[in-house]
Amino acid sequence: MGRIEKAPRLIMPFIIARYLLRKFAPLFFLSLMVLVGILMMSHFLRLFSLAVMKGISIFWIIGCFARLLPFIMALALPMAFLVSILLSFGEFAQGSEIMAMRSCGLSFWDIIWPFFAVTVLLSGTLFYLNHKASPEGYHAFRKQYLRASSHINHIDLEPGSFLILGNWKLYAARADKKTGRMRNVYLVDISKTRDLRIVAPNGQLTVQKSLGAKLVLKDGSIFFPNSDPTKLTIGHFGTYQVDIPLAEEVGASSMDIPEMNSRTLIERIHNPKTTPEHQREYRVELSVRSAEALSPLIFFLISVPIGVGLGRDSRARGFALSLGILFAFYGLLSLGIGLGRRNPNLSGIAPWAADAAGLATGVFLYVRALTL
Repeated sequence: MGRIEKAPRLIMPFIIARYLLRKFAPLFFLSLMVLVGILMMSHFLRLFSLAVMKGISIFWIIGCFARLLPFIMALALPMAFLVSILLSFGEFAQGSEIMAMRSCGLSFWDIIWPFFAVTVLLSGTLFYLNHKASPEGYHAFRKQYLRASSHINHIDLEPGSFLILGNWKLYAARADKKTGRMRNVYLVDISKTRDLRIVAPNGQLTVQKSLGAKLVLKDGSIFFPNSDPTKLTIGHFGTYQVDIPLAEEVGASSMDIPEMNSRTLIERIHNPKTTPEHQREYRVELSVRSAEALSPLIFFLISVPIGVGLGRDSRARGFALSLGILFAFYGLLSLGIGLGRRNPNLSGIAPWAADAAGLATGVFLYVRALTL
């Protein structure tokens, strides 16, 4: 008989866990969808505008969003978790469900362990997103965006006016917009690396999609600069072709810090050619990524005790409190980033200030909730 009576007591926590998670899951996914939509909106407007101007298909926009999604998810997951767990425990407390479960002999840990399991899962996911998927996805998104920027369908040629094309300034006395044919062409290099000037009676401008523009000049002259200002070097040509890239490809050397995965950051830290200033910024970035990955644990420790004591109007109060916690956490995180960038000795420590403060607050609230 003892075994038969003991079985329900072992199964009870799992039944309760399933019930609690069924209440929590809709709030979490709804919050996540709303936050992802808000964070995506600014990017969507920019991508949609570029797609309309360049005549790019909807599949390109979808591809950009797929590359950007890990970066957005890394920002949205902790915030959605905090909002949903505060609202969930507020509803449990308002309906006296927690009190009923405690009266049935369940401990506080029996009630919250499913949410702790979700916390661990989210932190592990954020470690992967922050250190690898998010920077690599953001880098792929930037490459795709700049590649689309160079997708040129046509160039409006206006006869008798100057047109800037990359590093060149183009002038044609007469021009046909449909065929790109020009008469009396004058071309100037404005890159300041060379002072070339080209004059040709005939030329044609064509567009190469995803590459830029191609300018072919016929029977003209090219003027080279000379160290002696009283002299000028002139060359004549039958055909002269100028390929004009209208956007630069993003390479490894031009990556910003948010585009570098953590392995790349570590390699650059240990590279003797890296300046001390950049080493400090890379250490700060590594610390921030790990600190943000542990934010679900901080939010769990803070929000569960607060949510239990919300009582009436739990949704409104829970939402307001979640905003306050987010402002406090990310405010301390920004303060730590600033201190780490200014002080080399704090570059790997200061970004953890938000986690340390949140951990101390959460432990205090949790212990207090157990003693009530």
